[in-house]
Amino acid sequence: MSDSQVLGVIVMMRHGDRLGFYQDAHTYTPSNTEITPLGNQQAFQLGQYLRSRYLNSSSPHVIQNISLGLLDPHQILIRADAGGEGSVIYDSALSAMQGLWPANTAYNETLANGTVVVGPLSGYQVRVHF
Repeated sequence: MSDSQVLGVIVMMRHGDRLGFYQDAHTYTPSNTEITPLGNQQAFQLGQYLRSRYLNSSSPHVIQNISLGLLDPHQILIRADAGGEGSVIYDSALSAMQGLWPANTAYNETLANGTVVVGPLSGYQVRVHF
């Protein structure tokens, strides 16, 4: 066994299953395409795998000092660049991030009047930048 520690991870992904994507043969102008339900599921499963490998305290590959429950936006950078393909890349990134950081009711705030507001969808907490 090694004494090494995982300090960070860079993940580059494209997308899951999508509808047809076409480019003009002369100008290479891309057309929009959309992710399918299968593609969303594939991206979500990738996120779950990455969570089990890098965000699980019992994994030998856990990233040291990373928040394992709630997403800490100061610890990560998530970027999605569609490159003219429409929302397929963004949608895939959202699905993958939901696998990495699933909804968590601890994603909440208490208002001045004492009301506790939980993020939508029982604590949806993903932030993706274009």
